[in-house]
Amino acid sequence: MEEKVYFNSTDGLKLCGVFTYPNIKTNKCVILCHGITVDKDEGGIFTGLARKLANAGFAVFRFDFRGHGESEGNSVDMTVKGETEDIEFAVKYLESKTFSKFGLVAASFSGGAASFFTPKHQDVVKALILWNSLIDYNSHINTTTPWSKKNWGEPAFNRAEKYGFTEIGSRKFKAGRNLMHEIKSLKPWKQLLSITVPILFVHGDKDTYVPYEDSVKYSKLVKNGSLIVIKGAEHGFHDRKEDAEAADKATVEFIHKFL
Repeated sequence: MEEKVYFNSTDGLKLCGVFTYPNIKTNKCVILCHGITVDKDEGGIFTGLARKLANAGFAVFRFDFRGHGESEGNSVDMTVKGETEDIEFAVKYLESKTFSKFGLVAASFSGGAASFFTPKHQDVVKALILWNSLIDYNSHINTTTPWSKKNWGEPAFNRAEKYGFTEIGSRKFKAGRNLMHEIKSLKPWKQLLSITVPILFVHGDKDTYVPYEDSVKYSKLVKNGSLIVIKGAEHGFHDRKEDAEAADKATVEFIHKFL
């Protein structure tokens, strides 16, 4: 069963989320965090994952970050700090619904916000799963992938300084000046080093958006880290059905073990 709900962020924005409920009562909820320019369905990948997690007995909550999907806010005002606060208020909202143990699945750009949120909330977040997550912004500053070379790098930073934003991706998502400043100053991977709960990295080795090598590197540096490599998979696991199935399987098994 699915239910669409709305809840307020700390600064008064109305955010939209969708519950997927299991057939049994539970206090365990898995929160799905989407990447930049997309929404709570993550191109359909999160809807499939939500069903599988619910079938395994977990409640699932996927929501739109500010400036995305059905949530309020302008994309130009979106920041990593704001997304971190959105996760925090989502957890508070879920706690008001009697959930007390959480797993966090962060796809792509949301890996940064999840990395900042989790260290301070390890009393309730019991498992962190990073799906092809951007946790080292260096690849978007010094552009090491085809996606970053097209959308980020010095030209994008210069446009943001001049016009207040730069456009990202085919949807022409407006990334604002404040976000671009964060990209140059924040280091999400350093936050991961203080996390003691289990962390699973899931990454395709043919990712042209976020360097697969980052997940290899940081899965070895963090405490209780593990890595699932999906051979031949592109960013987001959209291109082939078997890639999405492999990511789902690894995620459900990890949540089952640690949540």
